Amino acid sequence: MDRRILHLDIDAFLASIEQLRDPSLRGRPVVVGTGVVASRSYEAKARGVDTAVSLAEARRRCPELVICSGDARLAERYRQAVAEVVRQFTPVVEICSLDDLYGDLTGVPLRVQQSLADSTASDGERSLRALCSELRAQVRAATGLSVAQGIGSSRTVARLATTRAKPGGICEVPAGGELEFLAAFAIDDLPGAGPKTAAALHRLGVHTVGELRAVDRELLRQSFGARGEELFWRCRGLDDAPVRSAPLLQSISRETSFEPRGDGLPQQRSFLRAMLGYLVDRAAAELRAHALRCRTVGVRLRHVDGVQDEKSRTQRDATDRTDLLGRTAGELLDALLAQRRVLVRLVGVTLASLAPVAAAVQGELFAEREQQRGRLFAAVDAVRARHGFGAVLAAGSAGLLGLVPHGPHGFRLRTPSLTK
Repeated sequence: MDRRILHLDIDAFLASIEQLRDPSLRGRPVVVGTGVVASRSYEAKARGVDTAVSLAEARRRCPELVICSGDARLAERYRQAVAEVVRQFTPVVEICSLDDLYGDLTGVPLRVQQSLADSTASDGERSLRALCSELRAQVRAATGLSVAQGIGSSRTVARLATTRAKPGGICEVPAGGELEFLAAFAIDDLPGAGPKTAAALHRLGVHTVGELRAVDRELLRQSFGARGEELFWRCRGLDDAPVRSAPLLQSISRETSFEPRGDGLPQQRSFLRAMLGYLVDRAAAELRAHALRCRTVGVRLRHVDGVQDEKSRTQRDATDRTDLLGRTAGELLDALLAQRRVLVRLVGVTLASLAPVAAAVQGELFAEREQQRGRLFAAVDAVRARHGFGAVLAAGSAGLLGLVPHGPHGFRLRTPSLTK
């Protein structure tokens, strides 16, 4: 049976959420971001607004532009809702980033047959467009969002097919048609060919995927190492990387950014500590949800001049307690703030060196008080699961009250940054 991989991309994800939240924004140019454009509506794109440009430049190109700050938790809920719909079609779903995912449709022949008009067709004649049309309709009904879908024999082919399907369409590359489909793509579009690799290939006169296929395999390996080997197979659509539904977490990160203000509030140590405390609380809750503990805590700051500073500390014992992790993160923040006195634009925390709870716990004498504290956080998680994350506020983040919008799902962060 031919391998069939689905790649799904949510069209203008963050901007579309804002248009769903506020119907008056529909049909208008909308962007989401702080400092730079993180997401744009198709109306904004039509007026020349690009992602990653500054908001000032975006407004210059489109004076009627509507700028929104975004809602990290709302975006996460929409993303999970889309993933749940896809899981109705295949149990193997891999969420890659905030707005795209992969699904392996190879192992769902029964569902495929049910969705096809001609169930008597041979494997080679079958198309998955009917199935994807049904999937697209269900996503729209469940979330109101539009999705583009690409289908191919590998992750590379499926991902590039999605670029041909935007916005809201379906592009299926039939088995055997991979070489013809990939040939005209620019090297810069090929997954795995980063800016430096693409620039090096351009100097060699290689500008398209079709031209890359003419480059000797050994030359690619000698020039780019393991990445050269990957490029050799990907430009032929032959990469065999699987879709993984539940990758093992290596770390859990949370971060957010703020725009410098005249009153200097985002630069006050108390504000930064409160924001970091909230991010730690979020990350620790995720840690406990996966029955994990961590030993390493890392804190990072990005300044308005683009410089990023980071510090981390590895503790003797692994923990999932918000108070202990928050204390370590606060000490790291103090050390970072003492290094530079440049305005801060972003603060983030990473929990690493993860281990399952059963493997991370070491028994101690007179540990009853510590066990009670652990049960306290389990109780907090239970309350939040029923009433929303914002139902219980950790002491470390109390300083954000009155300064950052707060609701049943927690504080509304300006930058939707949800990473793992």
